[in-house]
Amino acid sequence: MPNTISNQILQRSHQRSDHIALRDQGQCISYAELNQHVQYYAAGLRQLKLSPGEHIALHANKSIDNVCALLACLLCKLTVVPFNPLLKPAQIQHILIDADIRVLISNQAGLKQIKPRLAHCAALKRIILNDGMPQTRPRLAKQELLTWDDLASATEPLQPAAIAAITPQAIAMILYTSGSTGAPKGVMLSHSNLSIGTTVVKDYLQLTTTDRILALLPLSFDYGLNQVLSGLLAGAEVVLMDYLLPRDVLITLEKKAISVLAGVPSLWNPLAKLYWPKVVRQQLRIITNSGGALSESTLARLEKQLGSDKIVLMYGLTEAFRASYLPPAELNNRPGSIGRAIPQTELFVVNPDGEACQPGEIGELVQAGALVSLGYWNQAEATAAVFKPLPLWAQNEQNRAQLALWSGDQVRQDEDGYLYFIGRKDAMIKSSGYRISPDEIESLACAHHAVDLACALGIEDAALGQRIVLYVQTTADAELNKDLEKELKRCLPNYMQPKQIIRLQQFPMTSNAKIDRNQLHTMFCNSTKKLN
Repeated sequence: MPNTISNQILQRSHQRSDHIALRDQGQCISYAELNQHVQYYAAGLRQLKLSPGEHIALHANKSIDNVCALLACLLCKLTVVPFNPLLKPAQIQHILIDADIRVLISNQAGLKQIKPRLAHCAALKRIILNDGMPQTRPRLAKQELLTWDDLASATEPLQPAAIAAITPQAIAMILYTSGSTGAPKGVMLSHSNLSIGTTVVKDYLQLTTTDRILALLPLSFDYGLNQVLSGLLAGAEVVLMDYLLPRDVLITLEKKAISVLAGVPSLWNPLAKLYWPKVVRQQLRIITNSGGALSESTLARLEKQLGSDKIVLMYGLTEAFRASYLPPAELNNRPGSIGRAIPQTELFVVNPDGEACQPGEIGELVQAGALVSLGYWNQAEATAAVFKPLPLWAQNEQNRAQLALWSGDQVRQDEDGYLYFIGRKDAMIKSSGYRISPDEIESLACAHHAVDLACALGIEDAALGQRIVLYVQTTADAELNKDLEKELKRCLPNYMQPKQIIRLQQFPMTSNAKIDRNQLHTMFCNSTKKLN
């Protein structure tokens, strides 16, 4: 097996040379041009005389240039740290410092955004601009500013990047978590994680050269990254798009004849409430969901639009790339299931005493296998808390020497080994002596026709332990609260009833398109202080 995912994709490019690889707005490149671009960027990187494993950051907006630059970095055995350009300058500064970044690939807009912070990034020595030098060259105190043309015109002649041997467990990429459950941490993915993870997803989704894949999710999000890499590995056409409005997605699905679409609940909830043109429904082969459980109402609406045979539900964490998926044939047979372990993966449900849970018993999901990452960058204590050996009863010759990921997710398993997500341990609400999963409340709220997103929080309360506050994203009229309260009272016991419903026109979101629970909690606390 070639030693990096870049090598594998470039090998594929020889077989698909005349076919479109990447499409971005009005531009597109063939697989032959993809190979040329990657080799050009790789040759430029070699002019910098970087050491294998050196950290290079990528201001990773979805563009043809950035996808090619990412593949070139991996080909050159560098450790890539992609970050979402939607992050605030302080967050970008944190990543540049925490990951000890020496080289940053960005663009003119990105440079303007982070320029005031660069003086604090002592390790950063060079910045490469993807879109050329501004007319007025910025003055930087500590960094050398370059373009790819500068590197191409260096004194040494450019040479094609050689396929060099690399240790499979060498760090290929550091993906920073969104920070929705605390300070962002850098998850270290090995070359083996990337290569095997990409191949496994390509195979179980049955991606082929005939697919057109719409890439909406950020390259800094493992789900979005995997979608692009698995599409290129399959020889498919990958269409890059920044998500704007649900109707824009439907228009693109139709115009580009998209056959594969991946999303997260914050996309599917509003999209499912729209009418999908017949041609869109006919062209789509599959849609996939990860990044959180779909509500029953959203899933029902998607089924009505597409049928159950086109819906693939997936589950995974950045710390292990992907864990399980539910084949479309099982969607109606096992409502609420997140599926079974994908190839190269073992999943166990473990109770607080470290014993195997019986079918139906709730426990922590523990993952072992080839997709478990190397841990958190520069955070030994956090790594040791999450990456631990399997219980003795789960060990065998293959997994005994490996660390497993103790996910913190609460699940149950049925008699046939299919898993059902209950909730995060750290998101569970404890009210009136009961442990309550916010997912159940949120799912019912999203069933209301006027609610796009919902988030249930546990707020400290002297009498109850925690009281439930429900945030909903809506632009509806004043009657919504009464309608929603009535429906929740009909469907939920008293101890699960929200004490307060708060409407927002726009939720705060993490860079991975997930609801930012921490920020909502802070917003609530701040509003309470003002009232007092």
